[in-house]
Amino acid sequence: METNKEMQELEQMRAQLNILKQKLQTQEIVNDQLLRSTMRSRMSWINKYRWIALMSIPFVGLCFLPATVTGQFSWWFYGFTMLMVSVSAISDFIVNRLSGSTIMNSSLVELSQKLVEMKRLRRLELLIGIPFVIVWIAWMMFEIHNSSEIMFPDNHSVGTAFMIVMGIGALIGGAIGLSIYLKMQRTNDELIRQIKDITNENME
Repeated sequence: METNKEMQELEQMRAQLNILKQKLQTQEIVNDQLLRSTMRSRMSWINKYRWIALMSIPFVGLCFLPATVTGQFSWWFYGFTMLMVSVSAISDFIVNRLSGSTIMNSSLVELSQKLVEMKRLRRLELLIGIPFVIVWIAWMMFEIHNSSEIMFPDNHSVGTAFMIVMGIGALIGGAIGLSIYLKMQRTNDELIRQIKDITNENME
């Protein structure tokens, strides 16, 4: 009798363990799907930014073209500006690419590695881009100074005012670019942390 009772208790324990295991597996699946949905939502603004960066190429070209045609800016400066903007926009488009299918089909470990690599490439892109931006701003000031002396030889204040306005615009643009970069890095950090929390829970 005692042996049968012990066998029944053992079977009950096994059944309870199976139920608990199924619940844990279901919870893991729910957490995994929830995390991936969160990732798609959090990365959506970065994907939109990629396309905005590409659209900035013709926009910048049209903005600087009139001043170049009228001789205020040289064609060399115009070419350098378009090359710098094009390389930056295309680089942003490639570096920040993480499609929805990749998020849903890749393992969490692979996604974490992609997010870390994305952060590294963004940092490298920033470090490489800063010297070119400094050269571009200095060149732009030189172009404005030369053109103002030719167009307004008796009124240097016009050229000075234009240089100040363009300088302020460049600083504002740089601040906006830096804030976007920092927001992107924070987004990656938060997603990497969430992935670590989920994977650590599954290992425990």
